[in-house]
Amino acid sequence: MWGDKMRWITHIAIASLFVKLLEISLLVDLTSQYEFWVVLSLYAVMADFDSLLGIKHRTYSHTLYAALLASIPLIFDLRLFIIALTAYLSHLFADMLTLSGVMLLYPFRETTYHFLPAAWRIKTGSNAELMLLTAVVILMASFSLAASTTELDKIFYYRSSNDIWADISFYENGVLKSFNRKKIVWDDGNSKIGIVVDGRLKIIGKEQIRSIRIVEMHEVVRKEVEKMVVLKRLKVNHDIVTAYNNGYGWISFLGTGKDLFYELYDGTNGRDKIRIKVVEFWTRK
Repeated sequence: MWGDKMRWITHIAIASLFVKLLEISLLVDLTSQYEFWVVLSLYAVMADFDSLLGIKHRTYSHTLYAALLASIPLIFDLRLFIIALTAYLSHLFADMLTLSGVMLLYPFRETTYHFLPAAWRIKTGSNAELMLLTAVVILMASFSLAASTTELDKIFYYRSSNDIWADISFYENGVLKSFNRKKIVWDDGNSKIGIVVDGRLKIIGKEQIRSIRIVEMHEVVRKEVEKMVVLKRLKVNHDIVTAYNNGYGWISFLGTGKDLFYELYDGTNGRDKIRIKVVEFWTRK
């Protein structure tokens, strides 16, 4: 039955496309780690292991319940489970494009299911399959260029109305730094985020980040408010300051209260009062 099998590389390409579409639609990161690609590749071709196990091809292993049963061992990690199930189901979808089709409900029902009309069905191993593979690769490249769907993109999307905490590792001056459950206090909506470290705002570029994973998210309402404070008290203020008034007008600023203290303190003006604008938030109920 090997002549009745679609090429393994075609199955992996189609599974990759399915997972990419899932990432885009759900704004989740499913392929940023090596083990995710291992699972994707394995489950994309797993249905064809039937011949190796002495099972008649496109029977038990090419069913909907086989996809679910094979994926359940990975339920301990939801992302791995989703990747496995999606990759396995993509295999069934791909085989439904071929002349032979798939008996999705075997042995309870031996109806063969096809996704395409008879005249359009693909002969495995033919030039038509090669054309399908080419089209899938082009689509994958297009989607990858059009939408990067990492956890960072999810942060950019949700942070306007949510407080977000994340585990993050990034490079700074050639040194890898890691933090757990750090609140994302600022972002530019495109390529940079900010966290507070030792009371100071640290801005991290997308190119610096090795890994990032959202661990908590709460819906909030944010508002910029004006405050009058004593300058020396800013040293222990970790709120994000967006502007300060120097007596002549408002000056834009980005940093914590502690950042502003070190920006303005001259050794003698610690007791001076200063008007600032800070970002405050309220949790939605």
